[in-house]
Amino acid sequence: MSQSINRVKKRISAVESTKKITNAMKLVSSVKFSKLSQLLANREDYYFYLNDLASTCFSAAKINHLEVPYLYKNKKAKNRLLVVVSSSMGMCGAYNMNIKKLLESEYKKDDEILIIGNTLYNELKNENLKINADFVDILNNLDVSNVRILSKFLLKSFLENRYSEIILLYTKYVNSISFVPTKCSLLPVEFKLDKKRGLNPGDFEPNLITFIDEFIKRYLKTDLYFKIFESYISETASRRNAMDNADKNAKDLIEKLTLEYNKARQASITQELTEVVNGSMNK
Repeated sequence: MSQSINRVKKRISAVESTKKITNAMKLVSSVKFSKLSQLLANREDYYFYLNDLASTCFSAAKINHLEVPYLYKNKKAKNRLLVVVSSSMGMCGAYNMNIKKLLESEYKKDDEILIIGNTLYNELKNENLKINADFVDILNNLDVSNVRILSKFLLKSFLENRYSEIILLYTKYVNSISFVPTKCSLLPVEFKLDKKRGLNPGDFEPNLITFIDEFIKRYLKTDLYFKIFESYISETASRRNAMDNADKNAKDLIEKLTLEYNKARQASITQELTEVVNGSMNK
């Protein structure tokens, strides 16, 4: 009986130690998530304004049938580049599994994969895939300068006809408990066609093609940064939620084991009392 009590006691101690770790990770993730949420809110207005401007100028080019390479697939290339944003660390629930499922459903033969985030890279690096790992550590120092280097590489590769299209697979942030694995086209650019404004190339200085050639650099960098940032905040929120669930499960398990310990201890006491009573009656 005493062995059973000691075994349950050790399990309670082990779960309590685990609970301290999950609780600490939950607190760290909560603080980090709060800071990232504020940063996201501060940048949304600029991002939405840039998207509105993109819709205006790209629509004008499309409606007027201008030869702007950023709006059409490369016919000289057959393979695609899939830019996939995973996590920099683990312990974030189903976050990586969901983005991997999206990659598996989207991947086609001869596609090249550019991976952001160590978790998915470590999982796929030994498989027979064309993987570009030059930007895998970008989440370790996520700032505009690093994303600018990535956007320049993507733009240069597309204009050199290395890829027919460049697709981004990322996790769209909806709210603190909802994150959606999402596919979007980086190049050619995706935009909402705006026919109401009736803009023509003459509305841009010095001209529309020159304007787009300069604008695309800023737009692609900002669009890419914002979407990677959405993935990053989704990863942080997922980790916070996973640690919160683990913390609650540990608490429930401790309560269950404590009840089991008390029952075993009570049974042990009852057995000892019975033996004492029986011993005194036999004298």
